[in-house]
Formats: sequence, structure tokens, C-alpha cells
Amino acid sequence: MNKIQLLKALIEKTEDPEELKKLNGELIEAIREEERKKLEAAAAEKANEEEEKKSIAEGREASKMAKIPESKEPKIVVGTPGEYKGVKMKAVIDTLQHDGRVNRLIRAKSMEDVQQAEMLAKWGINLLDHATKRPMTPSFAKALEEGEDTEGGYLTPTEERSAVLSYIRDVSIAFSECSHVPMTSDAMTIPAENAKVTTAFTDEESDATETTPSFAQVSLTAKRLDAYTKVSNELIEDNNAPGGIAGILAAQFIEAIGQKHDSTVFLGTGSPMSGIFLSAGYSEVFDTGSTAFSELLESDIRDIVRKIRPNRRRNAKFYMSTSVLWQYVLGLKDGDSRPLFVETRGGGPAPGNLWGYPVREGNDDIMPSTSAESTGFIVFGDLSGVMIGDRLKNVNLFVDPYSDAISYQTRFYLFTRWAYAHALSNYYARIVTGAAG
Repeated sequence: MNKIQLLKALIEKTEDPEELKKLNGELIEAIREEERKKLEAAAAEKANEEEEKKSIAEGREASKMAKIPESKEPKIVVGTPGEYKGVKMKAVIDTLQHDGRVNRLIRAKSMEDVQQAEMLAKWGINLLDHATKRPMTPSFAKALEEGEDTEGGYLTPTEERSAVLSYIRDVSIAFSECSHVPMTSDAMTIPAENAKVTTAFTDEESDATETTPSFAQVSLTAKRLDAYTKVSNELIEDNNAPGGIAGILAAQFIEAIGQKHDSTVFLGTGSPMSGIFLSAGYSEVFDTGSTAFSELLESDIRDIVRKIRPNRRRNAKFYMSTSVLWQYVLGLKDGDSRPLFVETRGGGPAPGNLWGYPVREGNDDIMPSTSAESTGFIVFGDLSGVMIGDRLKNVNLFVDPYSDAISYQTRFYLFTRWAYAHALSNYYARIVTGAAG
């Protein structure tokens, strides 16, 4: 039994407040000391790696200048197969593929595409490696919880960033449908089509008709997106650590980012954007007093399709919650008593078609599911009219062993920056219940 385990056992048995306070203080100090030793060991390992790399580089350079006698050849140290920065890659990938705490879509993708899983594993390992070099103090942990910005995060390589974005698309309806814009700064202005060039037939020897396309300006301003999770110290000390931890953290943060994209794009209330169920280019509104989703008619579906120009319907889909789809849309029929919604056989992201257009079904917590006045509950259109900007090049992860030390848990904080904007709101329309009578 080590010192930390001994102190935990004493705390459980102690009832004296003063003695309990003293033991808690000793526990925190013991955890700090253990973390300090880990950091020193990691630093020493890193220094050894750098020294080995330097030795290899010097040996190669010398071999170019002259033949080195066999007795003086530099010793070349070969890295351990299957390891990355001292972490077993197999442990991380196994976690992504099989651990029940990992989102099932992430598990499935990791099994289908091992190369992408490897990139995600490296992302998780690199974040942890970077975090351990920036120890967190209790005062800094408090500052982070109060919303202080962070700087000097891990600079994500292109390959890892592509893998992260690929996984986010799999767990987020919004991110898979909206336009994605990589951001090189916290604020960007992007032109969005407002009016196209027009053409006209011109008589012989007459001047051509001058026409100029116009563009609206879309502003993307990145805001900090925070997430944190708690991990038991027993799990961190497990035989597969830090491999298992890297996989679990990467998967949990991917899922959290994806869920935030969905809740923002669909139900956002203004900061950083107003969601499409609350704000769209066109709306089909029920009569005053008609506040229930059950009052939905076949004509309402036709009307929102009609509101979108035919050339903008090519990639259009319907978006609605599980409750709305299976309670109120499933039974709708046209004038010839044919069902409007036709289920798709064989799975896929869309459970079926409505008036020939795919339906994207969302969980009840990311799309409106309960009847209320003046509530948008079905959206139709092409969500490429919504832009999502990312600054995933720079990502911060901090390890906080202090805030939950009494519970023998460690917090992991992730900080990224994202931006959202309605670029082409006339690409989609919504059905809205009426105001209360």
C-alpha cells in the first residue's frame, strides 16, 4: 500500500474534523509529489530521446564526410515497435475500437479505418504529452473554470486534424451537413453568394448588357469551446495507462464537440448563433392558437418544399427529432392516401424519405420534440448554407489533479475554438407552430 492509498484509508476511518483536515492536506501534497515525480520522469525520458536523436544525426553527418572505422561507429538506438512517445499504440487503438465508454460510432469507424484510428490515437497521445509539460497549479485550475483564455496549445499536424474532423462528422449531424471553413485567425470575413451573374440575348451590333454579381459578407468569429471530464486515478494507474486514457479522452472530447455542434446549429439561442429551428430564411407558420405538433398537415410539408428554389433543393433534406418523425410525420398521407414518409431498408444515416427527400433524424435533446407555441419543429433545405469554422490547429489540454483530489479523481480540460454563421439562410425553411390564442 503506497502513501496515497494509506491516507485514503485513514480519511475513511477518521471522524475528527481537525484530523480529517490534516489528512486531506497530506493527501493533496502526496498527489502533488507523485505528479512531480511523473513529470520529472517524463522530462528525463524526453531528454534521453533527444540525446539519442542527436547522436544518430551526428553519426549520419559524419558518415557523409569520411568512412568511420567499425570500432567507432555510433550506436543506433531503434525505437520500440508499436510505441509512440513511449505509449503503446495498440492499447490506444484497442480502446477506440472496443471500450464500452467510447461512442459506438467512434468504435465502428475505428474498426473500419485503422489508419484514421491511428491518427486519432496520436492526437490523444500528443495532447497528453503536451499537457504533462505544462503542470497545472490549483490557482490556474480555478482561473480556467472562471473562463480565462489559454495560449500555447498543442499545434495539431494536418493528418491528425483531418482524422479528428472525420470523426466529428460521424458523431454530428450538423457538422456532416454544414459547410466547413478552416480558420487561420479568430475572426474571418467570407463572401457568400447574394446574386448571380445574369445573362441576356443582345441584338446584332448592340452593346452587351453589363451585369455584376453581388456577394454578402459572412463574419466568422471563433469562440472558445470548453469541455472537461473526470477520470479515476485507479484508471490512470491501470496497466494500459496512458494508452487507455489517451483513447478514452480523445473519444469523449470528439463526442462532446460533435454534440455541441448539433445543439448550437439546431437549437442555438444567439451566442454564437441562432439555431435553424429558431431562425431560417423562410417559415411556414400555423394559425394563431394552433400550438401542437399534432396539427401538422400534408400541405405544410408541401409548402416548405415549395418555398425553396428548385436549384437549391439538390442536396436538401428534412431535419426533425425522433418524436416528431415517428409520432406526427409517419401517419401523413397525400390526396391519394399514399404515405408521405417511406422508410429506408438497410439502414444508413437517413431512416427514410419524405416527399422524395432524405430525412435526418436527431435525438430529442438536439431538436425540438415537445409541442409549444411559436416553435419550429421541422426544417427542410440544404444546410450548406450554415458555416462552421474551426481553429483546431491549436488545441489545449490541461491535467488538473487537485480539484477532485479528495475523490481520488483527475480532471482533464480541453479548449478549442469554433465559429458559426448563417451564410445562406434562404437555403432552408422551417415549419412553426402558431402563437397562443
